[in-house]
Amino acid sequence: MVDWAFGLPRGGILLPYVAVVLLSGGGARPEDTPADETWKKESAQWFETVRPGATIRIVNPVGGVYARFGGYENRVELLSTTQRQEPDPGPVVSSSPTEFGLDVVVRPGPARDPGSPPSRVDLVVFVPLGASLDAHTESDQIQIKGLKGNVIASSGTGDISIRAVEGSVRAKSARGDLSVALETGATRESQSFTTETGNIEVYLWEDADVAVRIATSGEISTDFSLQIEHLRSEEPGKRAVAVVGDGGPELILDSKRGHVSLLRLQKELGSP
Repeated sequence: MVDWAFGLPRGGILLPYVAVVLLSGGGARPEDTPADETWKKESAQWFETVRPGATIRIVNPVGGVYARFGGYENRVELLSTTQRQEPDPGPVVSSSPTEFGLDVVVRPGPARDPGSPPSRVDLVVFVPLGASLDAHTESDQIQIKGLKGNVIASSGTGDISIRAVEGSVRAKSARGDLSVALETGATRESQSFTTETGNIEVYLWEDADVAVRIATSGEISTDFSLQIEHLRSEEPGKRAVAVVGDGGPELILDSKRGHVSLLRLQKELGSP
């Protein structure tokens, strides 16, 4: 297991660079910042070896998660950027192997006075071929692109964006928005996208074959033919179904009150 704070490793970790940069202003107004505090930005990079088909679990309650394809070796590359004000020690990032792969967990720093700018950590993870990603944030965004494995993403209020994943995808945010472009034939498993009040936007390529189920009390926008049922005194108040192409794996878009969009992509126009 590896822990680090102040951009310095606690344990046997390969850390190619650690940079500490003094920022002027640093996101806090001068009148909000005590004279004896200094706003700092610290970066770290490290690598973890994982078994083939591992699950990489990322839990970050104080920042965002950004994931990209990391190549064909069974190795995960991680980059972290911490912003904190001295003397606050800031959040601590821990990475540790598990039975199923790798856990990367951010533990928040000590509570600060009300009105003080919070410390944060943003994580970038490069996920190898065949590995799955399970990412969670509290209020910050999750962006995932180009992974070659299954994806689960969840957030309390943060937005989630997913593109060009070669695997099954599931995403959930209570009050954040979901925007997803699904690859044709990437999986035979069902896929689901769920919010309470956040909007859901899903793009399908014109050659997609899926069976779609939609539920919401909000608006439904689509480039495909839908059968819509209105349900009085129920929430969600509308349910819709569609067979796209020849049908196939189930695609579930479920929101209590959010706007749900199911849109078509043309190959010659490229991704959104």
